[in-house]
Amino acid sequence: MSFSGSLKQLWLCLLLVSAAGISSAQAQDSLAVQRMHRLLAILPPDTNRVRLLDSLCVQHYDNAPEQGIVYGRQALTLARRLHDQRGQLMSLLSLGVCYTNLSDSQYALTLYKQAMSLARRLNSYDGIVRSYHHMASVHSVRGDTATMWRLYRPALALAYHKGVQRPTQIALFGDVGVLLLAMHRNQQALQHLHRALLMARRSKDILAQAQYTANLGAYYQSIAQYATAEGLMRNAVSLAQERHNSKIETSALLQLSHVLLARRRPAEAEISAMQALELARAHRYYSFLLEAYSSLANIAAAQGDFAQGYAWQQRYLLFNDTLNNHDRLVALAALQQRYETQDKEQQIARLTANEELQSMLNRQLIITIAILTVGLAAFIFIYLQLRRSRAALSSNHRALQETTAELQRMAASKDRLYSIVAHDLRGPVTSFSGVTKLIEFYLNNGDEAGLRRLPTLVHQTTSSINHLLDNLLKWAVNQNGELAFQPEPLPVAELFAEIVELYQTTAQAKQIQLLTDVPVRLTLYADYNMTRTILRNVLSNALRFAPVGSAVRLGAYPAASPQAVVLACTDSGPGMSPEQVTALLHPNSLAQPTRWQRREGTGLGLVLCRAFVDRQHGELRIHSAQGQGTTIEIELPSATPEPLPA
Repeated sequence: MSFSGSLKQLWLCLLLVSAAGISSAQAQDSLAVQRMHRLLAILPPDTNRVRLLDSLCVQHYDNAPEQGIVYGRQALTLARRLHDQRGQLMSLLSLGVCYTNLSDSQYALTLYKQAMSLARRLNSYDGIVRSYHHMASVHSVRGDTATMWRLYRPALALAYHKGVQRPTQIALFGDVGVLLLAMHRNQQALQHLHRALLMARRSKDILAQAQYTANLGAYYQSIAQYATAEGLMRNAVSLAQERHNSKIETSALLQLSHVLLARRRPAEAEISAMQALELARAHRYYSFLLEAYSSLANIAAAQGDFAQGYAWQQRYLLFNDTLNNHDRLVALAALQQRYETQDKEQQIARLTANEELQSMLNRQLIITIAILTVGLAAFIFIYLQLRRSRAALSSNHRALQETTAELQRMAASKDRLYSIVAHDLRGPVTSFSGVTKLIEFYLNNGDEAGLRRLPTLVHQTTSSINHLLDNLLKWAVNQNGELAFQPEPLPVAELFAEIVELYQTTAQAKQIQLLTDVPVRLTLYADYNMTRTILRNVLSNALRFAPVGSAVRLGAYPAASPQAVVLACTDSGPGMSPEQVTALLHPNSLAQPTRWQRREGTGLGLVLCRAFVDRQHGELRIHSAQGQGTTIEIELPSATPEPLPA
């Protein structure tokens, strides 16, 4: 056999090995297959089972494609039943490889076109690139390099698109490099092969490194750089042995035998060829076995052993005929299996159509029954709703009456508030009117002593108005929720001193003595402004009703609870009846006309005191009897390490 013929045979071998893809190098891992079969026995019919069946197809599509078809068909059928489109895509690609290996290239192309269509619908760029790649592999079996290049070009254009997996890129660049070598476009071929080899090294893909190192060795063999070619081939053999991959090892050994024979080292070439022969026999690599016979025939001829060369050549011819017959039988079996499968699929489709028709009729019947049931249920529902509506109307009527009563109470409360304010404003305004008349009277009579008394009267009137307006403002702010509660430690003695100083002049004018009784270290944990307002209203009211010459006492003492302090204000005024006290303490109403609303006072002060005490988590108590004076107690939190929350 001539050298050029041997070289052409070498390129054909490289194209076939590359077309199978690096993933097929893992096929027939017996331990992995056993594990998969054990897992297959327990997996339910879900997407995980689809992936497992596809993996079994991949494991068999190189050396047992007939069995691979069985697993691939099961995976595809289950994926379609589950509407698992990505599972369908994987199964179509794996089945296509099986039919390619069985030389049923036409049906393989049909499967790859279905995969391409599905990949486009899924926007799976990895699936699109793989479909182009596998279709090109079909034409590599035919030796149609022009069609291969036409299919590889769009795959290369999408190779770096987001979503294309690294193994897909490596296989594409490597196989394109091999194709370009066959087309004698060496510079481009080297670029793609080096790119594939670099990506394989970065990904630590030893098998891909072995494959494309061998391809580079074949290139250097083709340009007669045998030393470089030998080094690359030996490196490829070493990498394949490292991963226990017999297929790549066999291919590299055959190429190494060609290189060694070209370097006039037939003994070494024979050793490599014999090693490849043993691996091909052990793993049933029939194409490699055929090439090994041819290589050994050439080696024997180079050694001058023509008898042995003739024997190897006869084995080559005999096995080639056997292999051709076997391939034809396998192809026929595959075709028969495909037709049987298609017939079964058609039967299944007809049965499925009948089932769908029956299901549609059943659904229509169910819908009719459902409509009647819903109509009956609606009638019952309307009847029950009419019965319930009477009770609901009665309940709503009662709720409306209660709401109306509440609104009336609120309106009455506001009316009382307006009457209180109007009553208390009338006193100071009347006083101002009287002051103007007194000024006119004193001026007409020249009464200077009377004029000197007028500032005191004006001051008392303005203080009363200011006190009323201050209470109104704080009540309004409290009602709107805009008054911030900011508790802090407050020494009771300092509070009492401030309040006494504020009202000392008023007390002296009525000849009333202000007395205080406070433990030195007694401290509140309360809001300063709210507490000051409470004490001011309470003391102002006590001074208002205390008789001339009496005393008003401010006292403080610890409450029964260790976390509270009681503030007390006692006067000797006219006092109140129990009914009046109860009305004053009622939480939902303004005070009725009592001692808090006579003269220049206002019931708003007590409402404000109640609100501020409640805001500080305290309690307001009134102890009074008619003719015996009144004591008002305010219990507020003390300054403890853990004060009550705001």
